[in-house]
Amino acid sequence: MPVNVTLEMVQQLLEQNASLLRQNEILTATIAELNQTIQELKEQINKNSKNSSKPPSSDGYKKPAPKSLRKPSGKKVGGQDGHQGIHLAVITAPDEMSNICPPHVKDASIIRCAKALHVLRRNAMLLTRLLQSM
Repeated sequence: MPVNVTLEMVQQLLEQNASLLRQNEILTATIAELNQTIQELKEQINKNSKNSSKPPSSDGYKKPAPKSLRKPSGKKVGGQDGHQGIHLAVITAPDEMSNICPPHVKDASIIRCAKALHVLRRNAMLLTRLLQSM
């Protein structure tokens, strides 16, 4: 191989290397500029009425997620296994029994009134059908 061919090739490679270095610098600057623009746009999106001077009406329909201060206990929700529970028990022998019928009902229509009543049980009294007491 002649020496001048090698020098020409080296000169071409040096020019190509310099061109690629300039192109690399331009692309690096463009990437930095685009990253800065992306960061500014992200900050603009994340602004709301709580962290900027924007009015609350500009927040839109999205609501912030509720933040509970309670720590999870690991237990299931509701009554735990083995808990007895408290409820209003139905009793068979009430303290008081009374027949109730509206005051405007006369003796002749007591039978119609009695058919409309249902049996209700509570701790204090038991309402029965008037028909049974007659």
